[in-house]
Amino acid sequence: MKTVKYEIKLERSVKIILGAFAVGILLHAIPMAGQGLFSKAEAYSDEVYRITLCDKYGRKCNNGQ
Repeated sequence: MKTVKYEIKLERSVKIILGAFAVGILLHAIPMAGQGLFSKAEAYSDEVYRITLCDKYGRKCNNGQ
């Protein structure tokens, strides 16, 4: 059985660019590793928002009751 090997030859400048991308992605991902993929969302505001649930036609609403 014959084995076929393929070699991909890249220019030095392409290797440097790909290496810079890889380092940038790793440096960007390091802070995310400590806090997890999804961090706790926090929002601060002095305003109070009121939401009313209505039917799909917008006629029957509970008006906060």
